[in-house]
Amino acid sequence: MRDKIDLCAWISTARGCGFAGLAIICGMIGLSFDPPAALKFGGFSALLVCAILVLKALRVYRVPYRNTETWLILDKEDRPPEALAQSLIAGARRESFLNFARINATFAAACFGLSFLTRAWIGA
Repeated sequence: MRDKIDLCAWISTARGCGFAGLAIICGMIGLSFDPPAALKFGGFSALLVCAILVLKALRVYRVPYRNTETWLILDKEDRPPEALAQSLIAGARRESFLNFARINATFAAACFGLSFLTRAWIGA
């Protein structure tokens, strides 16, 4: 049961982060005439997503489990008993938020590093 809850929490978080990533990539493409600026934009945007995910992870136990997408994705037979549902679903969502926040922080660091290198290489 725990594996299915973790998978549903991962799917829910991945869907939201995928849309945020699409917006970031579109913005970076729009700034592609200036590669260092595009990379800076990507880094700052990824840091913003990271901060939002960390804030969501901090307040995950305050959100009723019935109001989460994770609960809605779970099949009825895979749903935990109500006595355990809040802690299991909140824990899975928190872990998922923090994992995706780590990924976004890594992407932001890579963007900032590449921005620095391209600005040094171009000489601007």
